[in-house]
Amino acid sequence: MTQLELPTDVRPPSVTVDLTCRQEALCRAWEAVCGYVEAYRAPDHGEDSGKDRDVDLLMVVFELVMNAHRYTEGPREMRLEMSDGKLFIEVCDGGWSSPWSPRIEERDATGGFGLGAVLSMVDGWSVVCTSWGKKLQVVVPLPH
Repeated sequence: MTQLELPTDVRPPSVTVDLTCRQEALCRAWEAVCGYVEAYRAPDHGEDSGKDRDVDLLMVVFELVMNAHRYTEGPREMRLEMSDGKLFIEVCDGGWSSPWSPRIEERDATGGFGLGAVLSMVDGWSVVCTSWGKKLQVVVPLPH
């Protein structure tokens, strides 16, 4: 009897999360991200438990999901995919304006700081406009 050889380049399946209910959106998103990362991330072999990266991941998810509800209307969903030790988070919403538009700095501003925080925690980002809104994707490195 021969042993079955599994391909080494198998990717985890993508996961889609419905975020249309504002009251449940953040909780659903965070639970989905935690479950997905726990199920498919490579085991941590170092001293660092990856907790700092998990805090960064929470902040990225919070900012993307809350902005989709705060500034847009229409369909909202999040898609997760993992490849090469990186988590791809895509948030879809009904708005067409780019969240990365330059902002005029206001001396007494109390908000609008999320962009800088998100960009400092991700390896890359993109915005794709569609006929129904936009898809915002960020790439988050995961600890090995």
